Amino acid sequence: MSLRHYTDAFQQLAVQLPSEERTAREASLQRFTQAGFPTRKLEDWRYTDLSALTDQSYALPSPATPDLSHLHLEAATAQIFVNGGDGAFTDTGREGGAVVALNAAFARNGLDLDIGPGQSLAQPLHVLTWTGHRTSAMTHLRHRIRLGANARATVIFHHAGEGAYLTTQVTDIDLGPGAQLTLYRVQDESAGSTHLAQSDVRLARDSVLDAISIDLGDGLARHDLNVHLDAPGAQAGLYGLYAPSGRAHVDNHTRIHHRAPHCGSREFFRGVVAGSARAVFNGKVVVHEQAVKTDSETRVANLLLSKTAEVYAKPELEIYNDDVKCAHGATFGQIDEDAVYYLRARGLEADVARALLTQAFAQQVIDRITHAPLRALVTRRFLERLPQGAMLETLL
Repeated sequence: MSLRHYTDAFQQLAVQLPSEERTAREASLQRFTQAGFPTRKLEDWRYTDLSALTDQSYALPSPATPDLSHLHLEAATAQIFVNGGDGAFTDTGREGGAVVALNAAFARNGLDLDIGPGQSLAQPLHVLTWTGHRTSAMTHLRHRIRLGANARATVIFHHAGEGAYLTTQVTDIDLGPGAQLTLYRVQDESAGSTHLAQSDVRLARDSVLDAISIDLGDGLARHDLNVHLDAPGAQAGLYGLYAPSGRAHVDNHTRIHHRAPHCGSREFFRGVVAGSARAVFNGKVVVHEQAVKTDSETRVANLLLSKTAEVYAKPELEIYNDDVKCAHGATFGQIDEDAVYYLRARGLEADVARALLTQAFAQQVIDRITHAPLRALVTRRFLERLPQGAMLETLL
């Protein structure tokens, strides 16, 4: 295993850093090089292969000024990070695996949002991260969100780019008592990209998280979402749509830890997998001994649009007390040909009928996007992946 080029890239970065920060980052780099990228020998990485990253050479990115007007969202405040931005980041001591350590060694400061008690954002915050370079490049961002007691916020993370690149995104979120966060994540990276992300959320008493994740990218993407319900009354809703096509690969791993009594969680993901794409979903709920009166449900449903599409989905429950209400399930299938026949009998062409049924399957997640411009963007991008999707868009 050779990670020499990551060490070489760090040496280029190190000359720009103060000595104290350089020392902290070197420790993170050492943790990464000792561990290496996760391999398929690990159960959590069984279906996602990062071996190509070991010998791949990625350069530090250079400044760029791309035209991103097509990604603009109305009724939202934009904060844009192109090629990793230029902010510094000094808090590199955070625990985590090899990917988090790699991020800590190179990360720039991304979103840093702190909402005081009782305060609210006037409109959603659109955080757009875009990566593009003439040669293969890597970008690494670290984000923080802090909501005080009874604060309210809507944050949209939107990841896009062009060309071949590696990006890591680590997000740290704390919700105070009674706080409410609506968190959207739209992953729409390019075909040559590798997107590795981890989000950690901690919920205090009576706080509420609604997290909606949309994966439409054409490269390799992995997101680890860890949610900790740390105090009574905390509630988390995790919803997702993944729609890889071509040879794309998308992997969602969620972990919900119920650590306190009277908490609830709902998890609902839908997958639409086409071409020779592969999708992975693993949703684990851990109910700790003291978390009595837990109410939790996890459901994942998958629609396979081709014979070469692959889905590996596994909801899990790990329960350490018997005063709970928990359920989980997974389904896999293809388009109902009887339904196609019904629509064809009413004048629709076969491809349009299948596109309509596919869109209806995905719409149950898309409808959870309450921000209308974002919902329109996601709907358009999803329909672009379907035969006759453009025609269907004119009908909706």
